[in-house]
Amino acid sequence: MRTRGEPDWEPEVATPSSPPGTNGAVGVGQAVKEVTDRLKTILTLEIELAKLEVSRKIAAFAIGIAMLVAAAVFALYAVGFLLAALASGLDTWLPHWLADLAVGLGLLFVVVLPLALIGKKKLSSPPVPKRAIHEAKLTSEALKKSDGA
Repeated sequence: MRTRGEPDWEPEVATPSSPPGTNGAVGVGQAVKEVTDRLKTILTLEIELAKLEVSRKIAAFAIGIAMLVAAAVFALYAVGFLLAALASGLDTWLPHWLADLAVGLGLLFVVVLPLALIGKKKLSSPPVPKRAIHEAKLTSEALKKSDGA
């Protein structure tokens, strides 16, 4: 508590960026060093964010490719069943070919088509690090605003 006769002074508080005895004042060199260090940290974190985002999108791409490969394998089996059905139908003209045809078409529509559609959906967008780009834009805008202030 201050009285009228006491001098008006502030206690010296050393911040992490200013040495004791400078009363919080920072030299130009120290300020430039701090800004540079913080900018390096920001850029490093944004690069890490971009890497993480791209790796997640590449994993989704890999899943899509795996589903397309699985669809191709099942399509190959479906073609085999369809050819067996055609051969059976031409050979005997009995209902046996109808069973083979039903198996081939069933495999085609129940397994191959869903796998192909899901795989295509996974591959529809390229792996672009959207969040990292957004963060970089925000950082750029913040730096521009601080330069103007």
